Amino acid sequence: MKIKFKRQAFFLLVFIFLINSISFAGKIGIEEGVSAYLLADFEEGRILEEYNIDTPLEIASITKLMTYTVVMDEIRNRNISMKDEITIDKEVASIKGSTFELEEGEKFSVETLLQSTLIVSANDSCVALAKHVSGDVPSFVKKMNQKAKEIGLENAKFLNPNGLPENSGHNTMSVRDIFELSRYILKEYPQILEITKKEKIDIDDSIRGEDFVNKNTNPLLKEIPEVDGLKTGFTDGAGYCLVSTINVKGQAKDEDSRLIGIVMGTKSEEGRKNMSKYLLNYGLINYKKNLVLSKDSPVDVIHIPNGNRLEVEVFPKEDTYVLEKKNDNTLKKVVIDNDIKLPLKKGDTIGKVILYSENSDKVLKEVDLVLGKNIREANFLIKAFRNIKGFLAYIWNSVF
Repeated sequence: MKIKFKRQAFFLLVFIFLINSISFAGKIGIEEGVSAYLLADFEEGRILEEYNIDTPLEIASITKLMTYTVVMDEIRNRNISMKDEITIDKEVASIKGSTFELEEGEKFSVETLLQSTLIVSANDSCVALAKHVSGDVPSFVKKMNQKAKEIGLENAKFLNPNGLPENSGHNTMSVRDIFELSRYILKEYPQILEITKKEKIDIDDSIRGEDFVNKNTNPLLKEIPEVDGLKTGFTDGAGYCLVSTINVKGQAKDEDSRLIGIVMGTKSEEGRKNMSKYLLNYGLINYKKNLVLSKDSPVDVIHIPNGNRLEVEVFPKEDTYVLEKKNDNTLKKVVIDNDIKLPLKKGDTIGKVILYSENSDKVLKEVDLVLGKNIREANFLIKAFRNIKGFLAYIWNSVF
């Protein structure tokens, strides 16, 4: 009986170990301190590490990324200008929380108010911009929600342009939505980084006085070299949040990769800083952009039955870099087109190579394959010679 009990206990321990291993596979150790997080590759949109990324969450001042987007759309469409001056009204001057301390009657350019929105997270500047763009806040919020649908943000809902809680609720997005919005901004308006990388807002100290806090709210700017964005957020409901961006050096000087890190819902500013720092450092340590295909190195040799060459090398159309995790190999699958018609010239596309991770079924990239040499249809003599050669080989193998 004792032997049987020990055997059962052993298998129970093994079962518990396996269950725990499965449950915590892929986690990086900060799940207990956040409501959600994400680490992703900006260029390819590939999510590298994640936790609870599809749950709608209160987003606080992360809202201001959408406010920036809508304002920049209006500038691009020439409906407004960066140089437009906005006169501050009583409603704007009465807004509380994190502000630019705008006073009724003051005048500021759209450019300055955008800077204050992103750098010092100014709630009042957002409302001033909204009213300048649309005439009133509800009309601007309508544009925000329309833009969310245009980008494809499935869980985004905006009630105001600054993220302050409303009696009717609060602004919400999923972490996946926040990533897609951040990626959209960095593609469409990369100049945002010229603002978000600044340690403080560029204004004359006499405008606001020596006591005005004009420092960037992003706690990682001095913590990690090359962090250059993007936006902080905080309310009692949302907790402390941060969308951060950083470059990851690759093998080639012009093949750096940008990581986007998102941490939502920490209980303190210190926790937000530490967990965001941990997430980005995890990416820097564990991921690197590597050359996986060279346009000068053949990927495969393919057989062309009716060609003047029976075999020909195929090459990737371009040098291809992939952000790879340490000790994780990128696998290649060659797919050749079925309807190959001769003649073909060197450089013609003849198929593709599919790249995917050794530890995942997700496709990382698809790259066109091109021919390394010209191929024309074999003439009568070549075909006849091949047929005779094949027949003789068959006889030889049958006899011997």
